Amino acid sequence: MARLRLHMVSLCALLLLLAARVLCAVNASSRADRQPPDPHRSDCFTEEQLRSREDMFVRRSNVYSVNAQSGNRTCAQVVEEMRKDPRRFTEQSRRSLSPWEYKVDRDVERIPPEISMAQCLCEGCIINLREDHSYNSVMVKTQMTVLKRKPCPGDPKKYVVKKEIISVPVACTCVKPSYSQ
Repeated sequence: MARLRLHMVSLCALLLLLAARVLCAVNASSRADRQPPDPHRSDCFTEEQLRSREDMFVRRSNVYSVNAQSGNRTCAQVVEEMRKDPRRFTEQSRRSLSPWEYKVDRDVERIPPEISMAQCLCEGCIINLREDHSYNSVMVKTQMTVLKRKPCPGDPKKYVVKKEIISVPVACTCVKPSYSQ
C-alpha cells in the first residue's frame, strides 16, 4: 500500500511538472503570435542563418534529450527483472507499474531533429509482479514547440521555418480502464 501511495505521489508530481511545461509553451507561442511581422525581414533563411536560429531556439526552449534505451524489452522481461532484483533499478521507467522505454524519433526537417519518445512496454499494469489486464498502461504526453523547415519556394537553397506544436509521449502510467456502455 505504501508503494502505491509513493507511486501516486510521484505520478502527481510528474503531472504537475508536465502541466507547467504545457502552460509555458502555450504562453510563449501566444506571445510570438501577437508580435506583428517585420516588413524588412525575409521569410527565407540560408543554411547558416538556419543553424544560428536553431541554436537560439534550442537554448531558449530548454530542449533536452533523454538517452534512448537499447533493446526491445517486453513486459514479461521487465517483470522478470523486478523479481530478480527490484532494488537495482533507479530510473522511474523501470520501477513503474506501467514501465516504458524511450525511442528516438528522427526528422531531419524538424528542429530539434531528434526527440526521445516514451513507449509503454505493457498493455496492462504490473501488480504483485505479474501483468494485470484489469488495468491499462497509457502514455503521458506533453506539448512541445518545434520548428519545421521547408525549401523556400523562390529559392531552393534557402528555407522557410514555421513553429509547430507536437504531442510528445514522455512516460506511461497505470489507469483503470474506461468501460463504454
